[in-house]
Amino acid sequence: MEPRVLAYLPLVTPVATLLVVIVGVLFSNRHVDVRISDLRAHMDAQFKAVDTRFGSLDQVFQERLRRVEEVMDARLSRIESELHIR
Repeated sequence: MEPRVLAYLPLVTPVATLLVVIVGVLFSNRHVDVRISDLRAHMDAQFKAVDTRFGSLDQVFQERLRRVEEVMDARLSRIESELHIR
């Protein structure tokens, strides 16, 4: 090799190493972005499932509350009629 090329070799070696490291970081960063997107999609699906469950529970509670109100109204009407309040 020519002596001039050997003189620049210590200067070029860190630059080449930095380029390899930067390419690796960029590739890794893209991989992490994809994995985070997958995680976000999975979490969104889980939250939607939980929302659906709570929605169905809300309907059940509304139906039960309606039944309790009907029973209480019937009992109150009976008590009012027996005591001749109305």
